[in-house]
Amino acid sequence: MIRNARIGTAIVQMAAVAALCIVLGADNSTTPVSFQMLGIKMTLEVTATQSNGASASIEETVPPGGGPPAHIHTREDETIVVTQGHFRFWHGTRVADALPGTVVYFPRNEPHQFRNVGSTPGTLVVTIMPAGLERMFLAISKSGLTIPKGQAEIVRLGRQYGISYVAPLAR
Repeated sequence: MIRNARIGTAIVQMAAVAALCIVLGADNSTTPVSFQMLGIKMTLEVTATQSNGASASIEETVPPGGGPPAHIHTREDETIVVTQGHFRFWHGTRVADALPGTVVYFPRNEPHQFRNVGSTPGTLVVTIMPAGLERMFLAISKSGLTIPKGQAEIVRLGRQYGISYVAPLAR
């Protein structure tokens, strides 16, 4: 589901996620962890440990033209809030352009992808429910994997974390 929302609505939704983490006993003293993965700067804002496994929230800074290949999550639902930039999202056969304040929800088992179609870096807040997939991102980062050289290992890690890569949705 792709929904254009006012920025205020997006902020309220992210505050609700943060409140959920506090209710679940999140430890707010942890310093966010930042790393690079396939050209995207990622900062773990809420970890699995902080949310008791309920979710992980990641701020992603995506360069122009950047974004993941088409894929399917078999274990997680994903909510994305565009906070800066211009993105295009593909969800099955649907395509939508998204500016700051747009909220995108991808349920598990449905193909999707996104790309920064703007001319400047864009920023997203991605919440993965339940948590766990962020460990794959960290593993890719720590291994220094790149595409195309590390593609086979990325696909292997994807399978380990319940991700399958599919034919590109972007046209």
